[in-house]
Amino acid sequence: MTATAGAIGVIGAGAVGQSVAMLLTAAGWCESVRIVSRTGVSAQALVTDLEDMCQVVASPVRAVDAADAGQLVSCEAIVVCPRADFTNTARSDVRMAGLNANAPVIADLARSLAHYQGLVVMVTNPVDVMARLFAEVSGCPRVYGVGSNTDTARYRIALAHLLGVPVEAVEGHVIGEHGDQAVICASATRAGGLPVPVPVWRVREELSARPARINAGLGRTRCGPADAVIAALRAGLGLDDRVVELSVNHEGRWRGIPLRFTAGRPTVSLPSLDAAEARQLAAADAKLRNAYQPLARLYVAACPSRKEKTAVTRTATRIATATQAATVTSNSNSTVVTEWALRYFGPWWNATGTTADDSPQVIADVNPGKVTEIAQRVADDSDDETVYANSAMLLARDGDGTVLASQPEDKLAYRAEPGGPLHVYGCEDVPVALAAARLAREVVRGRLLADGWSILHASAVVRDGHTVLTLGDKGAGKTTTALLLARVGWKLLANDRVFIRPDGGRLRVLPWPSAAAIGLGLLDALGWYDQVRERVQRGERLHPTQHQKVTDALHSGSRTPLWKESGKELKPQFFPDQLATWLGLTLATEGHAARILFPRITPGSEPALLDEDRRVRSGDFFTVGTEDRYPDVFGLLRDDSPGTEPLLELLDALPRHTLSLGHDVKANSDLLTQVAGPAT
Repeated sequence: MTATAGAIGVIGAGAVGQSVAMLLTAAGWCESVRIVSRTGVSAQALVTDLEDMCQVVASPVRAVDAADAGQLVSCEAIVVCPRADFTNTARSDVRMAGLNANAPVIADLARSLAHYQGLVVMVTNPVDVMARLFAEVSGCPRVYGVGSNTDTARYRIALAHLLGVPVEAVEGHVIGEHGDQAVICASATRAGGLPVPVPVWRVREELSARPARINAGLGRTRCGPADAVIAALRAGLGLDDRVVELSVNHEGRWRGIPLRFTAGRPTVSLPSLDAAEARQLAAADAKLRNAYQPLARLYVAACPSRKEKTAVTRTATRIATATQAATVTSNSNSTVVTEWALRYFGPWWNATGTTADDSPQVIADVNPGKVTEIAQRVADDSDDETVYANSAMLLARDGDGTVLASQPEDKLAYRAEPGGPLHVYGCEDVPVALAAARLAREVVRGRLLADGWSILHASAVVRDGHTVLTLGDKGAGKTTTALLLARVGWKLLANDRVFIRPDGGRLRVLPWPSAAAIGLGLLDALGWYDQVRERVQRGERLHPTQHQKVTDALHSGSRTPLWKESGKELKPQFFPDQLATWLGLTLATEGHAARILFPRITPGSEPALLDEDRRVRSGDFFTVGTEDRYPDVFGLLRDDSPGTEPLLELLDALPRHTLSLGHDVKANSDLLTQVAGPAT
């Protein structure tokens, strides 16, 4: 057989390492297998055994023993399956028992393979935690943990036996943790293409019993995990197009999920989950996160400086609106940060990928070591505390004006030097991407305010450049009015706040890019609930700031509004681009104010115009002093911005209407169309 892959490295010559090496050697599709073991003796013995097998089966694969893991850097892929010396006496959570014993072994290997660019397949338990540890210590971009693939195979076998059907007829997945809190996706399971009742408790018993029977008779599981490794290798190297359940960093959480590989490129292929399964997955995420955190403090923050190892790829996104712009640059190996900025700002502002230069305004990196360093300095010298983007923030200021900040709950740290770029560091790429987008918007905001713009608390829709502004207190119906008009053909410019400035006798309006919050009841009333729920059940994700209760409600089909104890409604949170792709709305990038609406939601009433002369007031504007969500902790906003009086005069000159809206969507839309003018 002609080799289709180069060298494959195997670290660990125990039960699984032996089985993987044997399968690779016998199959003949790789050029060579390089074995590393802790003492070297078992690696040499395994190579000798493999050489005998090669001669018997006429395999062209060469078996080679390597002195240490560092000699595997030229391999196309590396399988990591060593096991520390410890006695596992656990009767439950068996795989997690190796956490503290195996962690230093994996961390050492990760340091010796820092920035290896090939494929890494992790086998050592607890595999989900060890895969994350290896990835974050090493900086390797493609690390996958096996475990959920074996669980899925066992699930299909067990269910086939219980139902009396062929295993090939069963379609179903086990995701989340490779352990006691594995999530059986029973609601999405099919047999022969049809939904089937799944006796979950009996299946769980068998998922525990199968490895126990193997261990009792053989001492270690080997064949099933080894073949899961082969499946991961062939898919990840582009030799097979298939779905494999692997542990991977998905939206900032390391968990086992189905990945569909095409020519070596993975895409997430999550099954739909019901509310109970979604809660189980959240619990598994929490368990894995809690298990990992002590390891991160011990090993990740202490790992060598990555820039000392090798140069990292820098990516950048430039965002611009009106005459102002900012650039987000990331020195991380992941492109999540800059792609996030591209997605977040693209629909409303102009966002483009660009070449990283030496003058970015925001530099955002995944760097746990920096998070720890800055957090410690802030804890020692903190002189202020505030709430920024709904999360507690501690602040410290150096004598030269440098601002250091820490958000412990989000594991984020910031550094802002006078006249220099803003640095944000985090432990996971999604929180870093969120923070970078907020900072970039604040940079542009500061420049727009310095250029004479103000921020008005309003929603806005546009037709032919003419903008209808909707103002009012919280709960007045600003978002409802904008969505009703956007639903009948207007372009949505903003759902909560806008930039506004005099422009040749008119008022020019720009959007404020942000996630759009739409309540469950409103989502249902506007006819969008079912299509949103279907997407969520397919595994597509709304904005990560969305509360888990909202996600659970969408999975279960609940349309009942949800509330915090504080009285604030919990709502689905949409990315800007999802307003177009999920809801079918058209977005606008700017307009000129032509009319003002002051709605009021009155349940049970007929929509009607009211004989009231509500006017725009200074309290309808956001200023440096009144900003509640994004206080100016980094000194980006001017205190001497122009007053609102000139704007108020121009706004007073616009046609304005005060109106009452009920809960009848058609009647509301008819009145709004009459007042605002028909959409074209």
